[in-house]
Amino acid sequence: MISDYLQLPKGYEIPILFLTPILLNFVGTILYNVFFHPLAAVPGLLACKVCRAWLYLAERGGDGANTVAALHKRYGPLVRIGPNEVSIKDREAFVTTNKQGSRFLKDPAFYDAFSSNHGNLFTFSNVDEHSKRKRPMSPSFSRASTEQHDAIVHVTITPLVEEVALSVRKGESIDLYSVMRRFAIKSIISFCYGNNSVSPHYVESVIPKLFQVVDESPKDLLLQHFPLLRKSLTHLATVFPQLFPESIKFLQMVGMELLSSSRKSSSATQPGLFKEMQTLLKVKDQSLTDDELIAESSTMFFAGTDTTATTVSVALWHLIHQPDDYARLQDELRTIMPDVNSGPSLRELESLPFLEACIKESLRLACPVRGRLPRVFPPEGLEVNGFRIPARTVVSSCISYMTYDEEVFPEPWKFRPGRWLQDNSKDLDGFLYPFSRGTRSCIGQSLSLAEQRVAISQMVRRFSPRKGMQFREIVGKEYVTYVMEDKLPVMLEEAK
Repeated sequence: MISDYLQLPKGYEIPILFLTPILLNFVGTILYNVFFHPLAAVPGLLACKVCRAWLYLAERGGDGANTVAALHKRYGPLVRIGPNEVSIKDREAFVTTNKQGSRFLKDPAFYDAFSSNHGNLFTFSNVDEHSKRKRPMSPSFSRASTEQHDAIVHVTITPLVEEVALSVRKGESIDLYSVMRRFAIKSIISFCYGNNSVSPHYVESVIPKLFQVVDESPKDLLLQHFPLLRKSLTHLATVFPQLFPESIKFLQMVGMELLSSSRKSSSATQPGLFKEMQTLLKVKDQSLTDDELIAESSTMFFAGTDTTATTVSVALWHLIHQPDDYARLQDELRTIMPDVNSGPSLRELESLPFLEACIKESLRLACPVRGRLPRVFPPEGLEVNGFRIPARTVVSSCISYMTYDEEVFPEPWKFRPGRWLQDNSKDLDGFLYPFSRGTRSCIGQSLSLAEQRVAISQMVRRFSPRKGMQFREIVGKEYVTYVMEDKLPVMLEEAK
């Protein structure tokens, strides 16, 4: 009888009966994703249609943006990169998804991985939550306020430049990236907690560990791709606190210490962001908890340190190995910095066209934010490249797709600041969005640009490159941000 052949081996009935529906569900999900999903007709690799593992492995290896860009080269401007996610390589699509008042909201499955128990300005998907948090922060990040914080940037860069000068006199090489990283994170701490309000010795003691936490953050990619795992770990951590990530514990500890020191300090020469926020909120009978303030500062450590440090380092590295451009910038700086110790205002620095061209070119070439910044299609969906994309589909459009577009920027991998001084430079601006755009663009862009102008001008005016150095390409990996993996040693001499 056929039934005899179908009889289950003794002792295996329950495991097989338990596993069968799981297996059927797994196979059914694959078949649905490949053949019956609303995105089934969108071109892409079979592995991308089946599950997210392919995309996770690409990003885990630090080559996500380049890998997806290769798919666009193969399949066109619209590519399916996950069961429910597409990537669009098109400027207009980027503008649409990121414009002012866009209905393409941030994907919570992705952004929630960047927050602990408290959301922050970067991670909020809800428009009202984002607006409520941004309102008390915006005045401190406005252009006018950033000019008032001119002192913070100069006070931070001056001792670091003196350290470089001391090493130069000893004939030692300088690691550009290390210097600029310290400059960026010290600027963020002073900006958030107040100038001279925190012990310099404490700041110096925690910086190495802060860098370690930032360097290890790509491991969190796993949580971005598998939100159910993240939620499970979050729930477990509430029951078993020892499971809470050590990096998060450290950031909370440092944040609390800095916040406490800033409140006790009577020597602050300028109040920090959080004190100004609390003053504004108090007028409206509102407040933020210490945990919420610390969540914001932790985000700024991640978002404002390596992005600025990378951009400045890339600019200096290429300028040092391009003597004509270095000399041109140095001559331009002498017009407002007759003495090597001059400290021009931000407004004076902004008036220098070649300095601005160098900063734009470095933002383009470094492209510090290279990874996916996914949004979710609104209820009405959208027609894209002949395909109907339904509501709740996740869409990504990387900034690097525009900055490395050969049709817009010939020789995109070369540092050519002169391109921003040509007649078509205004057209090029429409393809440069290093801080994204719209209501969800980086709130700290004015501060970052101020740091870049001051750091580059001080280094170039104070020092000149020694002859004989060999140029090499910078080695790094692409996660959400670009992460440098090597040092950038240079030999300098003091300028006159």
